[in-house]
Amino acid sequence: MILLSFIGPAARCEWGLSSFEEGAISSAVFAGVFVGAYVWGFVSDMKGRRLGFLATALFTFFFGLLSAWSPTYLFLLLARTFVGFGLGGSSVVFSLCMEFLPASSRGFWLVFMEVLWTVGSVLSALLAWLILPNHSWRILVAVSALPFLLLLVFYSWVPESPRYLMVKGDVEGARKVISQVAYINGAPVPTGSLSLAKSSHQTVGKQDRSTVADGLDDKTKGSKGIKGAWEIFLQLFSPELKLTTILLWTFFFANAFTYYGLVLLTTQLPVKSHDKLISAEAECMPDGRPGTDVSSYKAVLITSLAELPGLVVACLTVERFGRKASLGSLLLGTGLFVAPLWKPLSEGLTTTLMFGARSCIMGAFSILWAFAPELYPTKLRSTGLGTSNSAGRVGGFLCPFVAIQMMNNGHRILSVTLFSAVPLITSIATLLFPVETKGLRLADDIRSEKPASEDHVGV
Repeated sequence: MILLSFIGPAARCEWGLSSFEEGAISSAVFAGVFVGAYVWGFVSDMKGRRLGFLATALFTFFFGLLSAWSPTYLFLLLARTFVGFGLGGSSVVFSLCMEFLPASSRGFWLVFMEVLWTVGSVLSALLAWLILPNHSWRILVAVSALPFLLLLVFYSWVPESPRYLMVKGDVEGARKVISQVAYINGAPVPTGSLSLAKSSHQTVGKQDRSTVADGLDDKTKGSKGIKGAWEIFLQLFSPELKLTTILLWTFFFANAFTYYGLVLLTTQLPVKSHDKLISAEAECMPDGRPGTDVSSYKAVLITSLAELPGLVVACLTVERFGRKASLGSLLLGTGLFVAPLWKPLSEGLTTTLMFGARSCIMGAFSILWAFAPELYPTKLRSTGLGTSNSAGRVGGFLCPFVAIQMMNNGHRILSVTLFSAVPLITSIATLLFPVETKGLRLADDIRSEKPASEDHVGV
């Protein structure tokens, strides 16, 4: 995703694109994610987390390489759309990981996973700085697709979720996975019988519940194909989940719009130097490459590193103060950091404010990714998170037109106002979430009558 800051200007110079066409390259990726997030979520809920993981890695790797050989602008748009479709499966990884984690530290480790995203962002910025000054953007795109090979190499070590297997009725499969995990970790297999943890007789939408639900209405069991996908989708709007689903879609939209907008603004914001306004838009060189200044690479690298403090804050607060308070505070900080950028400032002050904004929005986004899957039962988890991710990509689809086209057309104040107002408003909306999931374990059924016994192995 960080590559979007560099691919757009490079393609603009190679093919003489307009600001609208440049922004469309980024929007194409988000359009692909919009569709892919739901498709891979459904596949993961119906066929397993492990299969969804493999399919998304293969898809993204193939079309990532293919986009590096794009002969035309339209071919690049199509290839990046399919890259986005593959990236839409990132929610599968969160569902798989969280179903192995204990409730007491689940939020911390899900937020910590985002550190790897930031490491990737920093490496992408360094690769761009290393490759683009002397080589084509195509080399950068091809090299950036190679890490997906590592996912394929390690695939044989990726276990299926025992919780998913139990919900699907494969008790023996779940037992084998737990035994394998225990063997690899050098730990004894827990004693007792294997069963799903029971939830109390309360719904997902109630604030005072003691567990997070894991079941699904019987009418969806055994459903396949388009009908099954539609039935599962409708479950997201059941009385217990309707408010949660609407809120999550809104928050993912707002977070994606703001996060990716700030990524793109990093190379778009003009700055002041000795009372002169210096444009951040790279001029095209005679050989068709953008003459990107060193300061642009530096700004992207610094603001990518800025995500680390935000992740540290998120890790420290998500279990101490809860998901809602931590999320709201970081969104508030994002809006306050962005607000002063409505007018041209010095390069140092602009970078500092962008540093703070990227730090806060990354922390907020990481908490949201931890919070969202906790709010859905197992058979809906990947689909629920996937559809929320899809809603977020609508924000990602729209943000290039605000960060690139609107900025280049001289509407800086309106552009910055939008990127400030959206997180400020959603910070207040955190109060509307009907439940705080801090410390709640994942259980089996939203309609179960009693908690799991202590002599059962809760999955």
